[in-house]
Amino acid sequence: MTYLLAKALFSTFGLLDRNKSLRIGEYMGSFFWKAGYRKDVILKNLDIAFPEKDRDWKEDIGKKSLQNIGRTLTEFSKIPDYVKTGDIKNIFVVEEGADLLEKEGSKILVTAHIGNWEIGGAGLSYRYGNVVSLAYRIKNKKLNNLITQIRESSGIKIIFHDQPLKDFLKAVKEKKTIVFLADQNALRHRGVFVDFFGLPASTVSFPAKLAVRYNIPVFFAYQYYDYKTKTYKGIVKKIKWEKSEKPEVSIKNLVQAYTAEIEKAVRKHPDQYFWVHKRWKTRPEGEPENIYSD
Repeated sequence: MTYLLAKALFSTFGLLDRNKSLRIGEYMGSFFWKAGYRKDVILKNLDIAFPEKDRDWKEDIGKKSLQNIGRTLTEFSKIPDYVKTGDIKNIFVVEEGADLLEKEGSKILVTAHIGNWEIGGAGLSYRYGNVVSLAYRIKNKKLNNLITQIRESSGIKIIFHDQPLKDFLKAVKEKKTIVFLADQNALRHRGVFVDFFGLPASTVSFPAKLAVRYNIPVFFAYQYYDYKTKTYKGIVKKIKWEKSEKPEVSIKNLVQAYTAEIEKAVRKHPDQYFWVHKRWKTRPEGEPENIYSD
């Protein structure tokens, strides 16, 4: 049922012109906000990240964040068409750091759920090629295949989280650009605790482990939606971090460095962040297990 519903929605959205697709996405977001979709989680996250802001500001940002998710969903199914027609090069542009992407050699791009991350990945792949991206496998096999097919239409190669390390090492050997979304809560055994908006957050460490062990340069990349031009503008920058003789210290330093970059980007575009996610769910030993239970 889930697969059939997703296929029907994707087919419908794919037939719409872009402006109508964007409007419908925003209407969907507004509807879900009024319906209270994960409103408690969104406001809890905003309380943590922006304690100085008042309730009205948080309500406005919460609503706009769902509108952004709506735009992301309605445009996702249109990616194959954007690539086929070449419109993707006008919809997504690299505003800063294009020279970093043009450098030869394997590189790691750490990114976050800001703006339309699906369009961002497709745009990078279309413009620069040689992009692979980590993704989590969806249990529904048909739905997983459908989403993967749309993602790979731009030339991206998807590597799933349950695939062996050798698949990532092959990408490194082939001088690919490896993309990781690194802003979601990590289970304690998969991450390290670093500061995120002043509160320890369990953060995925695999990109840092790969970079430290194999000496791969790491960059932070994200894109945001420009409301005036209705385009997505990409920002890419080299991550500065302190190396140590102890690998575990280097890894934590790098995780903290890319998490700090994510925070800076979110502070610039809080209305386009994925606040529905329980980012601080995993807690350090001795702290309450679920801060979202209130």
